[in-house]
This record gives sequence, structure tokens and C-alpha cells, in this order.
Amino acid sequence: MLDLIDLFRPALWIARALWWLGYEFAIRTVGWSIGWLIWRAFTLGRFPDTGIREIDETALWASILVEVTGLAALAGTI
Repeated sequence: MLDLIDLFRPALWIARALWWLGYEFAIRTVGWSIGWLIWRAFTLGRFPDTGIREIDETALWASILVEVTGLAALAGTI
């Protein structure tokens, strides 16, 4: 006999996939791209010390700072 959790398991997988996709795209990609451009302009190319496509090679504190800056700038313009 099927348990109740077995009925909801596919829905949980789909929700987890959508959550991951939203995080990966909205925060990491969009936030990083906008924040990277802002920090590069303000620091005259010194920070962050990685390229725009090298987010995985950046220190955790730097990536969080850049992503939050990008998302804040995006929220401020909307």
C-alpha cells in the first residue's frame, strides 16, 4: 500500500529542482554578473580578482558580497 509520503515524493523532487534552479540562476548568475560589473567599476578593476565567469574560484565572502551588491542594485532599479 502506498504511504502518503510516496504520493508527494515526485512533487518534492520537482520543488527541490525549481528551488535549485531559482537559486542558481537568480542569485548566483544574475546577482554575480551585476555585482561584478559594479565592483569592477568602483575599484577600477581590482576587486573581485576573478573573471566574470569564474564565480566558483572566488572566495566565499567575496562571492556573497558581490552577489548581494548585484541583487541590491537590481532591486533598487526596479
